[in-house]
Amino acid sequence: MKKLADREEMDLEVLDRLKAYTALDNPIRLRAFRLIHESPGVPFNEIARRIRIESGLLAYHMGVLKAAGVVDVTYERDGRQVTSYRLGARGEELFSELFHKRPRPTSKAGKAVLRSVVTRQN
Repeated sequence: MKKLADREEMDLEVLDRLKAYTALDNPIRLRAFRLIHESPGVPFNEIARRIRIESGLLAYHMGVLKAAGVVDVTYERDGRQVTSYRLGARGEELFSELFHKRPRPTSKAGKAVLRSVVTRQN
């Protein structure tokens, strides 16, 4: 039987993971997340321009991603302050889980299942 402390530690890990998934459960945040993965260090204004969203609304969504530990924020001052974003360790882990292609079933049974799903959709 696991010790209570071990279970509590596991529960905290599960809660952190759920918080990160919940943060990505929004089309705006998911688009920003993918853009940041494609362009690490992308400035805030570039994110707003590329996903076509006003800066106030984007600030809210980026705050959610930051609070969930998905993105890291850097503030630089070179004439004017520039805020840039990159995926944190949790964000990289989630991106890998969500977007890297999984192997397709190669067995006859697996192919039959895929054919039946495709046939039902058409």
